[in-house]
Amino acid sequence: MISVIVLVSLFTAVSQLRSQGKLYEGPDDPAGDIAAEREGYMTGNRVYLYFQNTTELAKWVSGVVGSQWSRWPNNEEGVRMLDGIALLVGACVYIKNDTVPVTDITEIQNSTGLDTLYFLQTSYREEMDTDPTGTIEWGFYPVFGYSNENSEYPAMSNHPSTWPVAGWPAAGDQLVWPGEWNGRFGRGKVGADLETYFVVNDAQDQEYLGPEDRVKYFPRPGVY
Repeated sequence: MISVIVLVSLFTAVSQLRSQGKLYEGPDDPAGDIAAEREGYMTGNRVYLYFQNTTELAKWVSGVVGSQWSRWPNNEEGVRMLDGIALLVGACVYIKNDTVPVTDITEIQNSTGLDTLYFLQTSYREEMDTDPTGTIEWGFYPVFGYSNENSEYPAMSNHPSTWPVAGWPAAGDQLVWPGEWNGRFGRGKVGADLETYFVVNDAQDQEYLGPEDRVKYFPRPGVY
């Protein structure tokens, strides 16, 4: 599984990936869920930027100015900045005996016969592979727990009502800092005009785990 912590400040972006080469000490997140999808607007630094908590920024609207466009400056004379941006995250995994991940560098360098799997994950408005029902995209989905589930928006630094009520996910099943912002500049600090914070993973992507696939990668066996 690829798990990505996304903290967007206008304009600072920080991404942290779970590394298979060292012990993960972060939250025990559930699988990303389509029901957790939210959308919002970054309006700091004179920018107008529509985003979704799937990591997609802006969205093309045919023919007319739409609320999902990007714009700078954020006024009637603003110019559209971009069509749409999708975050791409790549990973390489070494496998032995068809399903056993190998993370030791020495073993990787000295072993022969290891299978190598390459992953490139994203979420975008088009050209996404889906499950056989056509309802689940094989890509990133946001994780519950990083915003107020009753809010229509992802967690936004300027709207405390969007923050997770019981606190922010921490190591294991811990929750920390209820009622405080958890952002780029640390506990309770907002150093940018505006920030948003969400987490995605690709646990819904089952594309290469079918009976026809000899080599399979299960990052969290028995979980997802």
